[in-house]
Amino acid sequence: MLEAMDTLDLYGYGAHYAVVWLRVIGLFLFVPIFSSEVVPIRIRGAIASVLAFAFLPYVPRLDAIPSDAVGWVLVAVRELSVGFGLGLAARMIFVGIEGAASLVAAQAGFALANMIDPTSGDQSLAPTLFQNLLAIALFLAADLHHVFIRAIVASYELLPSAAALPAVGGLGALTASFGARLFSLTVELAAPALVVTFLVDLVVALVGRAMPQVPILMVAYPLKLGAGLAAMGLLAVTTGTAIGGLGRMIAQDGAMVIAALGGR
Repeated sequence: MLEAMDTLDLYGYGAHYAVVWLRVIGLFLFVPIFSSEVVPIRIRGAIASVLAFAFLPYVPRLDAIPSDAVGWVLVAVRELSVGFGLGLAARMIFVGIEGAASLVAAQAGFALANMIDPTSGDQSLAPTLFQNLLAIALFLAADLHHVFIRAIVASYELLPSAAALPAVGGLGALTASFGARLFSLTVELAAPALVVTFLVDLVVALVGRAMPQVPILMVAYPLKLGAGLAAMGLLAVTTGTAIGGLGRMIAQDGAMVIAALGGR
């Protein structure tokens, strides 16, 4: 028994597991759904540990295991950066969905009431909270959360583990690209709903102009709230229709992050 244990490279296996675990835990700190405040930290850590163990056969080992603290710090920074980048790329999509809901809610008059978002712990408009939970439910129903998991294994093909810092030269252009993507996604999702709220505002303005004796403020607010509910329904439909494209967008953005960190 002791001879069999001597033949095992326990330090090598432990180092291999630690490196994989760092990239997985980096992803879990930022990726939507898994990073939710509803999920306890112990549960997140347990899931990350199990996934890291499952990934071991599919992930190449370090060419040279660091023998000092500096080498391990470089490895940790590299692996956590990859996990953070993948998580942030996925979160950008959810931020776009939430931004579309916030835009529609502000136009429809829902900005008077705030609620606590259980996924982030921050205050959020009720329609934004609904849209966020709807997006999470759609992602889980479409099994798109598997994209996050597959991204870990696929990332090693473009950026294998090494005792070296990731490249940062392309992060500026990548940030600009993500900003433009976020703006376009928000506008595209919210456009049908914004048309509805704009038409209601136009009708109310014309009625107020044609009949000044009508108490336009008393009439317009309930009308706009009703139109806002219809607009949120349209936003939910557009989000559900675009859910497949959003999954592909997450995969593309993740590949862009890995390429930028790899200096490509």
